[in-house]
Parts: sequence; C-alpha cells; structure tokens
Amino acid sequence: MKRLQLILVFVFTLFAVTSVIFAQTETGQIAGTVVDPSARRFRAPRSASSRSRPGAVRETKTAVGGEYNFTNLLPGEYTVSATAAGFSQIQQRASVAVGAKVNVDIHLEVGKSSTVVEVNAAPVQVNVESQTLSTNITQTQLRELPTLTRNAYSLVALSGNVSDAAVGGRGAGVAINGLRESGTDILLDGSANNDEFTASVGQAVPLDAIQEFSVLTNNFTAEFGRASAGVVNVVTKSGSNEFHGTAYEFNRLSALASNDFQDNSTGTPKSVFTRNQFGYSFGGPIKKNKLFFFSSTELIRIRSVATEYANVPDPAFIAAAAPATQAYFSAYGKLKPSAHRFADVHQGRPGMHAPALRGAPGEHACVRSGELQRSV
Repeated sequence: MKRLQLILVFVFTLFAVTSVIFAQTETGQIAGTVVDPSARRFRAPRSASSRSRPGAVRETKTAVGGEYNFTNLLPGEYTVSATAAGFSQIQQRASVAVGAKVNVDIHLEVGKSSTVVEVNAAPVQVNVESQTLSTNITQTQLRELPTLTRNAYSLVALSGNVSDAAVGGRGAGVAINGLRESGTDILLDGSANNDEFTASVGQAVPLDAIQEFSVLTNNFTAEFGRASAGVVNVVTKSGSNEFHGTAYEFNRLSALASNDFQDNSTGTPKSVFTRNQFGYSFGGPIKKNKLFFFSSTELIRIRSVATEYANVPDPAFIAAAAPATQAYFSAYGKLKPSAHRFADVHQGRPGMHAPALRGAPGEHACVRSGELQRSV
C-alpha cells in the first residue's frame, strides 16, 4: 500500500511538472541588470515588475551582481521599476511578446527615494537572452490585415523563410525553412494544438479571440519540442479590468462576384455561392485585479452549387476500344440526358476554349453537381 502511494505521488508530481513546463512556452521573461550612475552593478536594490493591465505587481531582489529576472509573464505591456536607498525610483516600460525574453537594464540616479523618474524612450528591443529567430504577429496586424476566410494562420506567411505549402494544407498551411509543412508545431496557450492524424491545426480559433502569436523559424530553445521546421505559438485573449467585446458578420455572395472565365467561355450560368461567417467576443472583470473572464464563438455557414467539367469520349471511340474498356464505360459511367454537351473537340476547331483530348476523339460535357449518372 505504501509503495502504491509513492507511485501515485510520483505520477502526480511528474504530471504537475510537465504541465508547468508546457505552460512556460506562451509566457515571456524580463531580465536585466541594475547599475548605478558610474555604470557599476548595484547590489540588492528592490526591483518590481507591474503589468499595466490588469495591474498585478510582482517584486524581487537583484542578485549580487545586480541581475534580476521575472519569468512566466503573459504577453503585454509592463512597467519595470527599481528602488534603493539614496537613489530615485526608476520606471521603464517594456513590451513582452508571446514566448519572448526581453532585456531591460536600469540605470539608477542619485536622489530622494520619493522621486520617481520615468524613462519614456522606447529603444528597439533586441533579444540578447537567446539565439531564437522569430517574428511576432501583433494584435494590430491581426485586426487590420485582410484575410479571405479570417484564418489567423494565413498571416504566418508574414515571417521570413516561409513559403506557400503544397495543396495538402498540413501544419499551418505554409512551409518553413523549405521543410515539410507537417514539421511545423502549432501551440495554443502553451499546449500542443496539432491533429496528429492529418498533421494539421487541431482546434480552430476565431480571429477575434487571438491576442498575438509568434513564428519561430530557427534556433528555438529546449522548451519547444516536436518541430523540425518551425513553431507557431498562439496566445488567446484574456479579460481585463474593463468590459470589451466585438460582434461581427462577414458575408460573401456570388451575386456580388463575376462569373469565371470557364463558365463565360461556354455560356454556363454563374454558380451560386453564399458564405456567412459570424460570431462575437466578450471579456471583462469578475473581481477587479483578481479574476477575469473571456468568451468567443464563431459560426460558419456555406451554401454553394458548383459546375463540373469533364472530357467524355464519344461512342465511336468507345466502340473501337478493347472489350474491357467498353465494359468499364458501360458499367461505371453514363451522362444523364440533362447534361449539356458543348461540341466535338478532338479536332481543336477554331473558337473552342475547351482543351482537346490527346490522341483520341471526344466530347466536352458540362454537368451540375449530382448530374453525372453512375451505376455500380
């Protein structure tokens, strides 16, 4: 019995540690060094990190060499401050992206501890904490850049070393570093979001529910596993101290689109296509500065009729074929009388837009979906 308890404790501990490790992939870090006016590292001042919204404060003490580090920070805007006896309080803003490690060095100034010096300059943040090459897709880009189907993963193409994938649509739909698209690991709030059977995105997320995401293309660190090509790390929105929400409807209608070239060339009426994509997002506080909520739902409705084209051999060609070929056409395919035949195209007459069959006479037929009669 005692051995069983030890095993259960070990399994529970292992599960808890694994959960913590996975949870770190979507969070960031702020690290740096506190120095005095002579650029010497300052020992043991009190340092604090405060997120501007919802306003949670975390505090720590610097190490002997003046180094500090705040880990497990959600993406957002932060204010880093440092205080010490005989020096003014210094406040400096920092922006933490999903999974990023930001370096913020603080330079103390001699003065009263009640004096607060705010550094408003926003230098370009350079990642000096790791060798990872990544691109961050911000909330502004998600909101402003057009996408045909409001698929956030289509914006992965904004990153470098990314090219269009094959028609299979695996991974995020793109190839990273020229490798297979199935080698891309998709993360959602720190957990794997992969359909391992099809090597594609597991759970689709509405665009309005995504806060930001990063695309890691090279030299990503040990906490990111599985990927041989790249990592797409997505973080969803969370509630804040204020109520915010959206309601939307995106509509595509064939009535507002032109007919395609193939249908125009054959005089075929325009196909019907109607697509409705609608949903909402809403979040806010349950208890300010303590507990928040966020919810988002999206629905898609598509009604469409497609026109299919087929090159069909004429009866004379089938009659001249081998008996097995004749038996195949007799058993598996006949056109319904309602199918519209355009013309004989085996001679490639002038004015015909349909492609000619190579080495065999034939006819070009157009059928609506469901009009091709088959018998088994």
